[in-house]
Amino acid sequence: MFARTVSVHLKKLVIASALLAFAVTSFAETTAVKVPFNFVADGKQCSSGLYSVILDAQFNTVKLQSADGVSSFQWVALSGSPSPNDTRVILTFDQAKSGYALRTVQYHNKITGKLDKNIPESLPTRTIVGQ
Repeated sequence: MFARTVSVHLKKLVIASALLAFAVTSFAETTAVKVPFNFVADGKQCSSGLYSVILDAQFNTVKLQSADGVSSFQWVALSGSPSPNDTRVILTFDQAKSGYALRTVQYHNKITGKLDKNIPESLPTRTIVGQ
């Protein structure tokens, strides 16, 4: 009797764990972005190439990760100046003399604050839209 009760509880625990894992992963959305130039993000040099932008709506975060997994960053992204119906994924870069610096990451209507705080607002910007 005891073994059967433990077995039933164990099955329920496994099912609950699977449902929880599905619920957590179902809140994440991913879009690919091809960055055609080297850039700096959070003071770290990043190479050009394919990046994944991942929105975790449950925790209001965006993650930027290189295809090779070498570069990975995560920031808070809240509703901001994008329109509520915006469906684009956009990386905005400041163009400094020394190269490009990641300024903001937008995923639909969520956007990070200014990431490159040491770079003046007056510099020209370049945007890369996700695919």
